[in-house]
Amino acid sequence: MHFRLRKGVVQVVRTTYDPTTKKPRTEIVARLSRGDPNVDPELVADCTPAEVEEMRRWIASQMRADAVAVEHAARSLPAQIARAAEWFGATDDEESARLVAAEAQQQWAKLRAQLRRRGLL
Repeated sequence: MHFRLRKGVVQVVRTTYDPTTKKPRTEIVARLSRGDPNVDPELVADCTPAEVEEMRRWIASQMRADAVAVEHAARSLPAQIARAAEWFGATDDEESARLVAAEAQQQWAKLRAQLRRRGLL
């Protein structure tokens, strides 16, 4: 089995050998939400227990990797802000700087709101 990441969906794909064409044949056996990738018994009714276990292991691995990436983003944010300040001070590309500054300001407002909700500000 393998997993295809699409916009909001994870496609669980089984590859089998087709003896008539002598080529591999792929079949989507389940679609999982990327936001909440739980293995629903109805979705995987055609899967073997080993395939279901493989899905569970993949989901757990992806969730851990995502959690690590999110934590890394938070922990490296002060350094990233410092580097961004250097770039804004040194760049001659005013148009790009304005675009990046507008986007950064929107994201900063979201971050401040989250920090306030959590009582961190």
